[in-house]
Amino acid sequence: MDALSHALCGIAVAGLSGHPPNFQDPIYWASVIGAQAPDFDIIAIIRGNFSLLRQHRAFSHSIPGLIMWSSLITVAFFLFSPTAILAEVFFWSFFGGLSHIIIDFFNAHGAAILWPFSRERKSFGLLNVFDPILLTLMFSVFIQQLPVRETSLLFFATLGAYSGIRWLLKIRATIRLQQYFTDRAVARMLVMPSLKSILGWDFVIETSACYYVGQIGILQQNLTLYTELKKQELSPAVQEAHNTVLGKFFSSFTPFSYITEQQDSEQAGKLVRIYDLRYFLNEDFLHSATIVFSYNEQPCDSYIETHGRKIRVPC
Repeated sequence: MDALSHALCGIAVAGLSGHPPNFQDPIYWASVIGAQAPDFDIIAIIRGNFSLLRQHRAFSHSIPGLIMWSSLITVAFFLFSPTAILAEVFFWSFFGGLSHIIIDFFNAHGAAILWPFSRERKSFGLLNVFDPILLTLMFSVFIQQLPVRETSLLFFATLGAYSGIRWLLKIRATIRLQQYFTDRAVARMLVMPSLKSILGWDFVIETSACYYVGQIGILQQNLTLYTELKKQELSPAVQEAHNTVLGKFFSSFTPFSYITEQQDSEQAGKLVRIYDLRYFLNEDFLHSATIVFSYNEQPCDSYIETHGRKIRVPC
């Protein structure tokens, strides 16, 4: 989620202590910093954009990551605020961070919450990274001027109720899609918040022969099909592409990918392209990977294209 939503969650977590909001209270500082800490993995960008893509929402968004961040925050308080109760600092920074990874799990990008057992980013797919309706609801709770603990309880009850409504709407959309594609032997289906509209769901449907990518409305449930991709028979080069650094990353990055291969005139070899089917905007997929094979069928170059940027990745 956006940094403001995470900060509000941190304040609500600290409010469960019953302490009134106070900029000098270590509990509030620990909780709010903890609620932002998992995103401190942005520091990985100093090793390059690909390193940031690999690290973001991975270790830092796991329980071991939370223990690390809470420990670092506690050490910082020990050094700069020695009067703080360190056990309290660790406790509240941990639960502030826990609010972060829970809400990130509920949004479309997900988080590697099972690290180190799995590097795959898990997602319940209910919320967008920025949800203006949810942010408005969060602010509306704080302006009620209720007692501190009651405010926090109402905050989390509101967050739970909104997520519950979204979940019911998602189930409704899923049933509608199953009815629409009932004659096409659906193997897998993904329904997630739309990139284009707060009142829509994007979907990816896989059958034995095709992938279907589109959008269905939340209220009217009108269906728009963006693209239909037929599965191709692929050569052994595709398996080799999956074994490259970029191929392994893409496998953990997205559960729905589409692969094509074509001849590369420059290298007299092949181009294997992998598309993340989840994000389709302006007639194209936002994320794709390309692995270039030379004439002897060995990978010689690879790069990822994301949000219009091309990032080279060692083979």
